[in-house]
Amino acid sequence: MRIKFSLLMIVLCVVITPTFLFGQKVLDKPYQKWSKDDALNLVMNSPWAVTYQNSLGTIGAEVAQINRNQRDSATEGGNGENGGARARNAGPAPIVVRLHSGNPIRQAIARGRQINAGYDKMDDKQKADFDLSSKAFLDCAICRDYYVISITSMPDSNSQSLDEAIFQRSTLADLKDVITLVNDKGEQRALFQFTAPKKMGESAYFFFARKDASGKSLLSDENKTFKLVFGGDFFRSANPYSGQAPRSVEFKVSQITVKNEIVF
Repeated sequence: MRIKFSLLMIVLCVVITPTFLFGQKVLDKPYQKWSKDDALNLVMNSPWAVTYQNSLGTIGAEVAQINRNQRDSATEGGNGENGGARARNAGPAPIVVRLHSGNPIRQAIARGRQINAGYDKMDDKQKADFDLSSKAFLDCAICRDYYVISITSMPDSNSQSLDEAIFQRSTLADLKDVITLVNDKGEQRALFQFTAPKKMGESAYFFFARKDASGKSLLSDENKTFKLVFGGDFFRSANPYSGQAPRSVEFKVSQITVKNEIVF
């Protein structure tokens, strides 16, 4: 009981810190040479992708694991199936916030599609056809004028089952005044456009103008960090997604700078 109580008293939110497990050397290789793990690490936990889970989900999973361990000990090797069911209803599912207009994210997604399609075993013509089908996605014409951020629900065995994607029922009017992109000098961009996911497994996309009316970019080598910020009104009780999002998600400019260029 003491362990349960101490866990439940934690009210902070959990952000999984981006790592460099995929290594800068990965970015030096053509994305067509990336391994499955290279691509997965980049889209899940890298300088371009932050995985977040509300602490209620994390705490619930830990409590369920404790219950499962205690029951298994008492029954000398029980399989813990009921505990697993409780864990799935323990709290909000994780989300992944990605800098989609940074080409490493799009390249990692494209590489994942290649691997699933057996690209490495294709002949030259098949590869050329496949590359052509991916060209528009990789080029991302809108990314030239807008910073694009995607947010994806990532349900796992420790989270409640989900019937819909995060922001699936949201509109631009719902989010325009409550989600902003802000640099470390306090300069910000309002949400310009929003594309909602249509079903579970799809991502929500958020678009912010790169330049202000004077032509100044939000990010430069003078900035150290920037954040995607969810304003106070986002967390009103009527918002069905307020429990899945943090107050803000921070990215470090130096970590997304490649060959002296900010890649976002």
